[in-house]
Amino acid sequence: MLYVYGISDAPDAPSVPGLRDAPLCASGRDGVFAVWSEHDDAPFEADESTLLEHERVVEALLERGTVLPMRFGSSVADRESLLRFLNERRADFEIGLERVRGAVEIGVRALIREEPAELTPALAGADRPGTAYMLARLNDEKRAAAIAAQIHEPLVGLSRASTSRKSPLNGDLNTAYLVDRNDVEPFRATVEKLDDAVDQATVVCTGPWPPYSFTPGGSTR
Repeated sequence: MLYVYGISDAPDAPSVPGLRDAPLCASGRDGVFAVWSEHDDAPFEADESTLLEHERVVEALLERGTVLPMRFGSSVADRESLLRFLNERRADFEIGLERVRGAVEIGVRALIREEPAELTPALAGADRPGTAYMLARLNDEKRAAAIAAQIHEPLVGLSRASTSRKSPLNGDLNTAYLVDRNDVEPFRATVEKLDDAVDQATVVCTGPWPPYSFTPGGSTR
């Protein structure tokens, strides 16, 4: 079984060890290469140690060139299957590599503060429990959307692309931005300014990371 870490434009595998200290290899051609290690059995358990080993390889790939990280657990049966997979997805990978070339992923999270009761608008029909719940949800969603727009607008101009999701439990906002390497520090500085300016949320960023959120269909199976 071949465990696949990522698709890279670099023809050689990095010198770091793979999962279970297995040596890394690279297969492919003409700017599209898969980096993999060979193992007798699968799947791997997604514990902290194994996830860190996977991430170590992807980080090493990012240092060498452009990388499309594969999801943890991606594997193929053998080298023939791997080459067939690369051929079938070649066009997607070429487009994906070009899209993320020279860029990294920065994660931005907005931790929305609870609205003070005295500022919560009075809602018509809120005297009925079911209606009150739905109206409160609608108000929360509108508030979250307004906060998200306030944060996103200054950041979108510093990024190539973005993808967002909202926590269903507390409405917190998580957005991944694809940022040119040269713009990482200005991007971080802007996030710090937003944290001071947006009084309804705490705004933090993480990264830079490999572009996991911008990899096309990052799985072999």
